[in-house]
Amino acid sequence: MKRVVNEALDQWRYRSLVSGQAFPSPVRSILVVCKGNICRSPLAEAYLKHQIDKHGLSVVIESAGLETSLGKAAHPLAQVVGTQGGLLLTKHATQPLHKEQIDRADMILVMEWRQRRRVLKLYPQAKQKVFLLRQFYDQSVREVADPYSGTLEDFQTCFSMIRQACDVLVMQMLPLPSGKQG
Repeated sequence: MKRVVNEALDQWRYRSLVSGQAFPSPVRSILVVCKGNICRSPLAEAYLKHQIDKHGLSVVIESAGLETSLGKAAHPLAQVVGTQGGLLLTKHATQPLHKEQIDRADMILVMEWRQRRRVLKLYPQAKQKVFLLRQFYDQSVREVADPYSGTLEDFQTCFSMIRQACDVLVMQMLPLPSGKQG
């Protein structure tokens, strides 16, 4: 019974979320936000940059944390998983979320509902551009769980979710082939 209620709640959340948002066009700047800017958002930032470059798009990608201080390195296991995926996170330095980033971004990606609520409480003007990352991957709008205290496998699962959602997101950003109507 609990599972059925949670699935219904997920579907309601998804419909509520997407009914109030439109995919920005063009997307020139994406801000990826998580709690500490040491696990999920650095992985998503690095992977998005990789995909943006691969497809020849011109989009600025940044990341920030809701609860962090300036200049910490990415989590060691995030660096390992990034390296396994062909990404380098060794130069990542944490960045606390600030208003200028919010103002610059055409799209703000968060990992959890709680983060979405917090960003909107701090920056209500950003409502139309705050998206839950997984909403691009599936309609369950489940969260990308924080692997911070977890195992390498937890980080790999997290990165897999991030990759899947970012792949769909980047495909939506690609121009339509000529002659096609959207």
